[in-house]
Amino acid sequence: MGYEMEERPFISIVLPAYNEEDAIGMVLEEFRDVLKSLNVSYEIVVVDNNSTDKTAEVAERYGAKVAKEIKQGYGYACIRGLREAKGKIVVLSEADNSFVAKDLKKLLAYVEEDDVDMVLGTRTTLELVEKDAKMGWLLHWGNVFLAKLIQVQFWGRCRLTDVGCTFRAIKREALQKIIHNLRVGGPAFSPEMIIWCLKKGLRVIEIPVRYRRRIGESKITADIRKSIKVGLMMLKLIITQGFWRD
Repeated sequence: MGYEMEERPFISIVLPAYNEEDAIGMVLEEFRDVLKSLNVSYEIVVVDNNSTDKTAEVAERYGAKVAKEIKQGYGYACIRGLREAKGKIVVLSEADNSFVAKDLKKLLAYVEEDDVDMVLGTRTTLELVEKDAKMGWLLHWGNVFLAKLIQVQFWGRCRLTDVGCTFRAIKREALQKIIHNLRVGGPAFSPEMIIWCLKKGLRVIEIPVRYRRRIGESKITADIRKSIKVGLMMLKLIITQGFWRD
C-alpha cells in the first residue's frame, strides 16, 4: 500500500473509528484515489475503538492497516493512531465521510512549507459547509470562542477559528515533540494537540476545508446536551493547560 518508493511512507492518514461500517469503505476509497494521484508513498491507519460492527473487517478489506485501541474515547484512538503512523507527514481525519479527501492537497501544500509545522482545517467558511451538515450556531460559535481563547493565551501567535476541526496535518518532527505530552482521551484531545504545539514553539496555521453531512449518526453533535458537555470539557482543558507553560 504505497511503500514502493521508500521505506518510510511520505504520508500517513490516521482515521479513528467507532462503528463506522457504513462509511469507512467509501472514506478509504476516496483517500486512496487522492493519494494515488499525488504519486507519493502512503499508508492509511484505521484505529478501531471497540467497534461492535464490521468496521475493522471493512477497513482491512479496503487495504488499510487496522490498529486496536481498547481505551474508549476519541483522544485515545487518535493517540494510538499517531503512535502507529510512520509517515513523514501525518494526517488526522474522520472515518464518517464528513471531510472531503481532495482537501488533503490543500493541507499538504502548506504543511510542506519549511516554516509550517501543523496545518488545521477550519469549518468556518459557510460556503464550504453543507446545509445538512451538523454545524449549527452553537457548535460554530462555540468552536470560534474556544479557538479565540487559545489564540489570546498565546498572544496571537496564530489565528484560530475552529478548535474542534479534526482534519489536520503535522510534520513527523513536530509530532515527535508533542506525542509524549498528549493524554486527553476524549474529544478535548483536539484543542490539547493545538495547545502542545504552541507550547513547544511550533508554527500552526489554519485553512478552510469543506464539511459535509456524515454517514450515520454523530456520537456528539446529534445531541445538544453532549455538545455542551464537550464544550465545557474543552473550556476546562484550555483554561488549565493553556495558561500553564511547559
